[in-house]
Amino acid sequence: MSELNIIEKVIALEGVELFRALSPDQLSRIASIAKEVRLAPGKVVFEPGNALDSLYVILDGSVELIRGGEVLHVAGQNEVLGAWALFDEEPMPFTARTIEDTRLLSIGRNDFFDLLSDNMEITASIFATMVRRFRQLVEG
Repeated sequence: MSELNIIEKVIALEGVELFRALSPDQLSRIASIAKEVRLAPGKVVFEPGNALDSLYVILDGSVELIRGGEVLHVAGQNEVLGAWALFDEEPMPFTARTIEDTRLLSIGRNDFFDLLSDNMEITASIFATMVRRFRQLVEG
């Protein structure tokens, strides 16, 4: 299977809630900094104690989120792992481990900040989505 081209990355990002309000042009800017990562089953994406410097979008496959030996959630296609990593350097409080062959898009913090500094509309949209998600969690 070959590496995704920019159009395929844009199409993948369109299905992600965090980026849903962005235009195709804005998505193409994000796609240009996204790197495809392939992991076999049982591989750790991130774990407590290790700083996370990238956000991951699951293209296909699945990743279990584990804390204290308990599976908290199984993340699948179009879900984001480590969104807070873009804004907070603290390690995630759980382990993310692949269950099956999994393809991810990795968006590094430094590249993302460079992109946001030149694209205020992307910044505003992403923050609005994150605040909306936080509000849903708090308000139930």
